[in-house]
Amino acid sequence: MTESSEEQLVEAISPERFQPFLEECHGDVVVALRLYAWDAEAARALHSPLRDLEVSLRNRIHRQLTGRFGQSDWWNLRRAEPNRWAMEDIRDAEARLARRGNGAAPCDVVATLSFGFWVGLLSRGGHGNYDMKYWNPALRHCFKGVRRQDLHDRLEVMRTLRNRIAHHERVSHRHLEEDFRTAIELTALVAPELAARHEKYSRVPAVLARKARVLSGEEEIVL
Repeated sequence: MTESSEEQLVEAISPERFQPFLEECHGDVVVALRLYAWDAEAARALHSPLRDLEVSLRNRIHRQLTGRFGQSDWWNLRRAEPNRWAMEDIRDAEARLARRGNGAAPCDVVATLSFGFWVGLLSRGGHGNYDMKYWNPALRHCFKGVRRQDLHDRLEVMRTLRNRIAHHERVSHRHLEEDFRTAIELTALVAPELAARHEKYSRVPAVLARKARVLSGEEEIVL
């Protein structure tokens, strides 16, 4: 790789975005470019368990609250209505679906709401009093033996990681082995078979194990 090609790559990435990688590699541009590529590879691998955690969590919560309140658009019941910020998210989701010409069936709304919305239902909820509205009568049965606050805190870590990956932000500085383990353990609470599938087939362990070899040049980068 010539110096000019390295400079062109850094320029394409942007010097500001590349700087943390360069600092982690003690100013070695060639190694930092390898790290940049490996970072993207790790993010792609982690996207799969995070996707299935998000989907299985939202479906489990939605089914539980549907059963509790007796209708699939449970949020439209006064006694089940989440706090005003969450209701704004729901109305925004319905409006987006309407602009696309799609119906706003409850299943469509559920699929449109963000991971943060569902994680938020496991918080205290502020004036929404989610402990009394959701956790004690319904959601604690999905997560037997787990403290709500601990569950929420761990899901917040996953939400942050998911958002970093979605916005193409660096993840190589994180404890990714622990992140992967957390994703699997949380998925196992709501979808054990899905968690077992990731345990068996996920690319994450192999990708994480090859980091040093990629940085040394022993193994090729994967784009």
